[in-house]
Amino acid sequence: MKALSLATVFAALAGFIVMWVAQWPLDAETQLRYFQAYWGLFFAATGLIDGITQETTRAVAGAKSTGRDRGANPWKAGGILAVVMAGIALAIGVLVMGRVVPTSPELGTALLVFGLVSYVFQAVLSGVLSGAGLWNQYAGLVALDSGVRLVLVLIAWAAGWGLPAFLVITVIGALSWVVILACSRVARSSISVALDVNRDAFLRRVLTAMLASGATATLITGYPTFLNAAFPNEDPSTTVTIAGIINAVTLTRAPILVPLQRFQSALVVKFVEARDQVFTTLAKPVGLVLGVGAIGFVAAWAIGPWILRLLYREALFVPGLILGTLTFASALTGTLMITGTAVLALEKHGWYVSGWIVASVVAYSILFLAPLGLVEAVCFSLIVGPLAGGVVHAIGLGYTTRIAPPRATG
Repeated sequence: MKALSLATVFAALAGFIVMWVAQWPLDAETQLRYFQAYWGLFFAATGLIDGITQETTRAVAGAKSTGRDRGANPWKAGGILAVVMAGIALAIGVLVMGRVVPTSPELGTALLVFGLVSYVFQAVLSGVLSGAGLWNQYAGLVALDSGVRLVLVLIAWAAGWGLPAFLVITVIGALSWVVILACSRVARSSISVALDVNRDAFLRRVLTAMLASGATATLITGYPTFLNAAFPNEDPSTTVTIAGIINAVTLTRAPILVPLQRFQSALVVKFVEARDQVFTTLAKPVGLVLGVGAIGFVAAWAIGPWILRLLYREALFVPGLILGTLTFASALTGTLMITGTAVLALEKHGWYVSGWIVASVVAYSILFLAPLGLVEAVCFSLIVGPLAGGVVHAIGLGYTTRIAPPRATG
């Protein structure tokens, strides 16, 4: 597990460095914002696919602990889902790639299809390795996926390559599963694994897990893509560029959401143990995250502009008040993650998905439909959207705890 923790930290840092490097060779008003939008689109889609990893992990671990083999094959299921994802990726390319990457829509579409099909099998292997307890091999997969992007982006920067190279770099890590299988005998030996459910049940559970993970990824990872589509041209009423506001959203989210993601498993345990007092249990983590958000608001307002001037190009500068607002908005998204974790702990997946869908619909309705400028639309969407989703989760928790039968004592 130590190797996996280190690989996770490396992956987070590598992604941050990739986005930092991209600002130098790519023009902020065009190429950089297209790259940011494409990056968000690809990783929002992989967030959807990550549901395969979650259910495969559970099914493999369940078969391992019980000795039960119901005959499902994760690789055959992956093949079916890969065909489906290829169709979805092609449809996305035809419908929206002209707005995501208007300078290279055909290349963007082809790479999206390739990357997502490959990532399906990467998700299967991730689930197999983690479910079988092969943490070193799984850590290697995580590290390689991010490491290859990091190495290639540095090469692209040094060589002066343009946007097409950065589109390739976005998806190339999805081939890491091939390298792991080619180089690791232990990983190859795990290909044929038992699952504790049959094929139909496995596919149903995978689709449920994909819906849940995809609902989350839409608002968190996919936001730059929607922002790019909502504002196809720069807003003349502000000096803040679209690339700059996307960069600010990414930077202000990381200090709150990345650590919170690491603690979600521990929160699940807490909520399961205190399911009869879930609102009382919620108060502490929610209060802590909002407190961090309030402190972050002040810190981002005070020193955020100095950091941007030190580390980023002038075209990516964002004033302190906006940075502070986005930091507190990230705390609200963190609160939504906590309420969602509580709902999941009570096994109410429908309420979990509904909360994230409502949050996304409200946020993107503001972004696309509200008569607001760039900065105002971004700030309001990232505040009101998570609040609306949190209300849905709270209603679900109240309904669930109200109808739940009392636990037996003694």
